[in-house]
Amino acid sequence: MFEKDKFYLEAKPDGIYLSCYTEDFKESDLYAFLKEWGVARYDFKAVRQFIKDKKTCKLCVRSEAFEKPARVKITLDAPKMNAFVEIEPPFFTKPWPTVDDIKKSLDAHGVKVGISDDAIQSLLARKLANEAVVVATGVPPVEGKDAEIELIKDPDKPFDVRDDEKIDFWSRSTIVTVHPGQEIAIKHPLVNGKNGVDVTGGVAKAQSVRNVDFSFGEGLKRDEMNPLLLLATAEGQLKNERGRLVVLPELDIHRDIDFAVGSIDFTGAVKITGAVRDGFHVAAQGNIMINGPVEGADIDSQGVIVIQGGVRGMGRGSVRANGDISLSFGDNATIRSGGSILVKNAILHSHLYAQTAVIALDSGKHSQIAGGRIEAGLEVACHILGSEMGTKTEVVVGLPPEQLEKRKIFTTEIKRCEENLERLEPNMKILKTLEAAGKLDDKKRAMMMDLTKMKFQLQAAKEGMQKELNALEEQIALVKDKGIVRVKDICYPGAVITVRGLTYIVHEICKYTAFIANDEKRAIELVPYDYMAGKIGGG
Repeated sequence: MFEKDKFYLEAKPDGIYLSCYTEDFKESDLYAFLKEWGVARYDFKAVRQFIKDKKTCKLCVRSEAFEKPARVKITLDAPKMNAFVEIEPPFFTKPWPTVDDIKKSLDAHGVKVGISDDAIQSLLARKLANEAVVVATGVPPVEGKDAEIELIKDPDKPFDVRDDEKIDFWSRSTIVTVHPGQEIAIKHPLVNGKNGVDVTGGVAKAQSVRNVDFSFGEGLKRDEMNPLLLLATAEGQLKNERGRLVVLPELDIHRDIDFAVGSIDFTGAVKITGAVRDGFHVAAQGNIMINGPVEGADIDSQGVIVIQGGVRGMGRGSVRANGDISLSFGDNATIRSGGSILVKNAILHSHLYAQTAVIALDSGKHSQIAGGRIEAGLEVACHILGSEMGTKTEVVVGLPPEQLEKRKIFTTEIKRCEENLERLEPNMKILKTLEAAGKLDDKKRAMMMDLTKMKFQLQAAKEGMQKELNALEEQIALVKDKGIVRVKDICYPGAVITVRGLTYIVHEICKYTAFIANDEKRAIELVPYDYMAGKIGGG
């Protein structure tokens, strides 16, 4: 007899009988009970009647063909890392398999590793029928890692912008510049995997790992102390050339400087094929060469600047160089040079300052300076100065009057600092004497600290102004007894010419004229254009 929960089965010589302990059961409960205990062939009409009247019924006749023993089914997954046992239940009069029965079946299928007695016992204790259960698990492989190059400085990385971040589109740049000793990339070496064991005792191979190494060219090297680190050896642009990192000492841009490129701050020389658009800036420690125009942009070089397309300042941008500046034209431009400014065509309504000279003589008789203010340390030369309309055009050669005024201010302020330092000294000596005698109370100590602080401030201010005054004196010495404005063709009324502090207002047209300072007469003197020809500044 077999019984469970609400039902029980009884095997008699003439058949199998079904009974129930309670009338409170569901039809599904009954069918699940019969399936669980291997009664697959039965009288369906008898079962339906049993459900109605709850009275013992004969399910089926006895038959060896139907009364089957349990069947243990073993399956392995594809990588053979798990073995499953599924039991087809025995007819209720037949026994369930034992732990040894299942282990023999596993062994027959070659399963030798990772067998779990607990899993087998649990399966049998719960009499799980027709359900695949994992009873053996292999040792999985430990996967390794491919070698990887991590770019600390990535020349191709797009802008990383947060959703709440305000962006200055004109200031940002797509150019990545690096300095000697800067870390560029680091190699994370490969990590080999470890093989595992499947349930049959076979090798479960870990995936193979791939090694990669730095691919680099000029301007880069491995760190001597850490070969896994790549360092820059030169100033320049970091660039990815077909998967190979290089540092280029010269930046060569074959397009306009606009939103696609961004502004440029570079450590070497810069060449730009296109234009520099409004609002952007190009700064370089080396020379800058621009084939197109500069439109309302800022250009700054510690070397020389050449602008083939000219400068349209639009009253906003500026061009600055420690060395010479060459351009085809300037319109509403601000240009400042530590050397000379060389112009092929016209300079209109612009402010130019050159440490040495402003020369506009390269294009026949069309090199004109009209409007604005032109300043040079030694010389200004052009074909045409001013315009027929009488446009006010200021030309200042030699130290500008405001610089002379600045020298006067510096001299006065330096003298004031010296006088204040002299006044402090007696008080400082008295307080130091009291301190040495141990008679310095808190009030006097605070006074001494204040006086010491004031002394340092005065000395620092004096040193700063003295440095600037020395630079002015050098400029004054450079232009001493020199300074000339040359107009090869026509100088129109409206031009205002100042040489070494002396001013001349042009009221009548002058031709082939040079303007120099006559120190004896304290006036501007008009001489032929070729006066002291070949000597910068006419001296």
